[in-house]
Formats: sequence, C-alpha cells, structure tokens
Amino acid sequence: KGNQILHMGIDTGATYTIIPVETAILIGCNPITPIRRIEIIMGGSTEYLPVINVPKVKVFGANLEKIEVICHNLPPKSPIHGLLGLNILHHFNIFFKFKSHILEIS
Repeated sequence: KGNQILHMGIDTGATYTIIPVETAILIGCNPITPIRRIEIIMGGSTEYLPVINVPKVKVFGANLEKIEVICHNLPPKSPIHGLLGLNILHHFNIFFKFKSHILEIS
C-alpha cells in the first residue's frame, strides 16, 4: 500500500530481519494477524513476536519479493529503525574490512 524508507543496522547474528510495527501497518501488512509468531530471547526475557510477509523490499539496489520479517520496535532513542538479518543478507556477498572500516556489498 505504501513505501517506507528505514535506516537499518546489519545484524549477522539475526536469522530474520526486524522492522517496526508502525512500518508494517503503513505498508499494508497486519502484525495483528501474522503468518506465525516466533520466540525471541531479548535481555533475558522471552517474547513471541509476529512474523509477516512483506511483498517487496528494496535493499542495496536489489528488489526482493515475499520476505518474512519480524515486527518489533527498537528502543525509541535508537539511531536505526530495524535490523537486516540473514534472511535478506544471504542474497548478497558481504565483506567486512574491519581494519580499513570498509563494508563491501555485491
């Protein structure tokens, strides 16, 4: 239904991508009736978060379709809106050059 631009962090330890609940609603997805819920352990507590299917995602110049994402709001003061997890990152070759502070994505 709509487009949203999000500032995302790269999380190579996350299986799934996480987007804010509000974003899911704005693009026409309903986190109230997810395709399933997934158990996530955060800060020592367990939460069951909704997984939705996003019809189209544009990331690193590529268009991906039918991507499952978790709906969850990061802390309000966070500089990012969500996290790119392995379900999106596996579509790319990513090289971290830590000593030179370079991230290469192809």
